[in-house]
Parts: sequence; C-alpha cells; structure tokens
Amino acid sequence: MYNILFKDMNCEKYKIIPVRRPDIPAPETRVTEYEVEGRDGILLENSGTYKQIKIEIEFNFLTDPETWAEVFRKAKEWLTGSGWLSLGDDQEYMYQVYYCGITDSERTSRRLGRFKAQFVCHPYMFLVSGKREYDYQSREIRYNPYDICHPIYKITGNGTCTLTVNGKTMKATVGQNLTIDTERMIAYRKDGTMMNTSVSGDYEDLYLKPGENEISITQGFTLTVIPNWRRL
Repeated sequence: MYNILFKDMNCEKYKIIPVRRPDIPAPETRVTEYEVEGRDGILLENSGTYKQIKIEIEFNFLTDPETWAEVFRKAKEWLTGSGWLSLGDDQEYMYQVYYCGITDSERTSRRLGRFKAQFVCHPYMFLVSGKREYDYQSREIRYNPYDICHPIYKITGNGTCTLTVNGKTMKATVGQNLTIDTERMIAYRKDGTMMNTSVSGDYEDLYLKPGENEISITQGFTLTVIPNWRRL
C-alpha cells in the first residue's frame, strides 16, 4: 500500500490513502527573454535559479457514513500550511513544502470520499541524512557529492572567531553559542535571539560546493554543520 508522510505524520493515521504515486515535475529554470530590434531570435538571461514545483496527490478514503465528514475535516486540517513531504517509495529524500491545500473533493458514495491535495514545494529535493548534525572535520562534510548546498553552522565558545569555507571567511562574535543559517541568511542563538549584527561577511561564501570543501574555525571554538544536501 502506497503512503506519504507530511509534517512527520503518515497519511494512514488520517485514514486516507493515495490513489497512485504522484508525478514529480522537473524544476523549471528562471529565464528572462529579451527581444532586440534588428536581431533575429531572442536574448536569454539565465538567473541560475529554479521555480517552485507543484506536486498533486489524489487521495481516497473509506469510512462509516457517520464519520465521513469528520475524517475529511481532519484530513483538511493536516494538509494545510508548510512542512516536509516524503513519498513512501523514496524515503531517503523529502520535499520542503511552502504550503498545501485541497484543490478538489468529491463524495462518491455514503462511505467513499476522494480529493486532491496540491503541495507547492521548493524546487530541490533534500536528503534526510543532510538534516543531521556533523562535525566539520568529518569526511561527510568535506566532500559534497550533490548540488551546491546551503548549510547551517553551529558554533560554541566565547569571543570572536573566524569561520573559513573554501578560503572565504565570516567573522562572528560568539557568546556561548551561535547558529549561522546560510539558507535564510540569519544568525541566532539557541534561545532564538537574533544575532545578525554579530557576524560580518557574505552568507553565500559559506555554501558547500559540489566536490571537495575546506572548512576551518578559530582554535578554541567547536563547530558542527547541518549540510542540507540537495538534488534536483
């Protein structure tokens, strides 16, 4: 039986089952077209980024007539908002869902219901293993076999330190702990206090490129990395 997980919850918990495995669209590159007078064809500007993707999943469910409406209500509550989506036959990867909503619904009989849910997602798929925390000196971090990724760096210690990634640096003032999130381009403490003014440098310089990466930090500080490995 095919299933999915969304927000760490299995669809079977809500008594709904996908009708079939969904089709996964390929991300579309953001390209701007320009027409130039006196020139054949067009000029293209490739941004190097991708548009979001939409994954549509059709569900059905079978229940007692007295509980049909309640099952559907709970399913609608679950399938809203943002979270992580993983498919039953590809559980090593997951999709970052910006938002989800019910696009169509039908009660085909007193006991049987069917509806469609649309998940609007980040164009990349993320490895589940890439959400774990690794020591910065480990081989898993120093070699990236996937696409360029936007990691999270966690520093502990006190004072001013320099984080160096592939020869590029970011200076940080750390008071016990500091998290640098290169995807969201923010810095904060474990308690949620924003610390953007405590760092200087470009977040993009801390991305992990495909292949070998060199990472170092000032002596006396500890560093772990959540790599956020991803693939198209």
